[in-house]
Amino acid sequence: MPYYKFGPKDILRNRIKTYPDNTFFVNDNHIYYNNRNAISGAHVENVQHIPTGHVSLYGLNVDRNFDDHTYDPDTDTGKKTKIFPFITKGSSLNSFGTVSDTAFSQFSYGDILTGSYPFSASITRETFDASTPSAGSHLQALKNTLNYYTPLSPHYAFSSSLGDKEQQDLTLISIPSIFYNSHIRKNSVKLNFYISGTLVATCEDINRNGELIQTSGSAYAQSNGSNKVAGVVLYNEGFVLLTGSWDLTEGSYDFGVPTRQGKWLDFAAGANDGTTDVDSSASFSFSFQGTNYVNTLTMNCDAPLSDLTFSPNNTYVQHSSSTVIASGSTGYFQNNEIPIKNTVSSSFYNYEEEFKPQTFISKIGIYDEKKNLIAIANLATPIKKTAERDFTFKLKLDI
Repeated sequence: MPYYKFGPKDILRNRIKTYPDNTFFVNDNHIYYNNRNAISGAHVENVQHIPTGHVSLYGLNVDRNFDDHTYDPDTDTGKKTKIFPFITKGSSLNSFGTVSDTAFSQFSYGDILTGSYPFSASITRETFDASTPSAGSHLQALKNTLNYYTPLSPHYAFSSSLGDKEQQDLTLISIPSIFYNSHIRKNSVKLNFYISGTLVATCEDINRNGELIQTSGSAYAQSNGSNKVAGVVLYNEGFVLLTGSWDLTEGSYDFGVPTRQGKWLDFAAGANDGTTDVDSSASFSFSFQGTNYVNTLTMNCDAPLSDLTFSPNNTYVQHSSSTVIASGSTGYFQNNEIPIKNTVSSSFYNYEEEFKPQTFISKIGIYDEKKNLIAIANLATPIKKTAERDFTFKLKLDI
């Protein structure tokens, strides 16, 4: 089997920039991600064992029946029907990050510490009341970050003539990085506020500077907040801060606070915020695009003229031929004139075409500098290789 070394122009490294779409729909205390509902399986009603609106971080325990899991780590007995992380307490003192030092010290050496899968992620909504101090909260943790982006827009400022975020009503929506990867794409954020299925108002970051501006809506909503800034987006950190306090609806509804007219502060009410009494007629749509970089490796594998027309496969030679002439204690002698089987097909009945060496390439192996096989590329259809034909196979790998 011949080996060919990649030349300086045979390996190309590229980076593809993609913008995956994300849409969250919130209604009646439920979240739906990209219009996906629960998927029933052969053993359970929800194959991923996660709530709607969430994504599984590792894709473990798909369609497994947790009710059949009876394993007891203390006695190391029972039936295991689900994947779970575990650590045995030893001299290395390895433990889970969620186990405190005090709790860890209560375990004996040899005890098995277990966790649970799956892990999931979704958007989370938090509200902050002007009358309640926000010290030590997620809002305070974003103070320096918000001030850092003030050159982009004065609405980022934690405290300015436009308002003090510590002393005003505010809604914070947190977006895990699994949904946007590198950062949220500018000019892709869109918030829609619905009542009974009718669009009441829309906010968008049309200026690409993080400002969420009310761009359209009902006549009543536009009369109160047309072209006003309802909040800001932290593109790199994955947060949306809403401060818009003007009325969007003429009627009053329950958004988890005393019944009132709808505001941008009420956006996404019921999205993992602990609220259970949101009016079912209110629904919200939150869409944006992430930014994902995919590194790709392209390898050009050449099959030159007059090469690769011989195969070490035993079916390549005539079946009646012997590869060994003689062998014994004095030596081993191999036949150097083994006839090759003619595999050239003919279109005519009972007629044999003139012999031509040919092979069929079905796999390409990639080796490292020590000739260790590290990858195999399988061709969908074997390619016929003759002395008069040369090929360049382009192998592409996402890394």
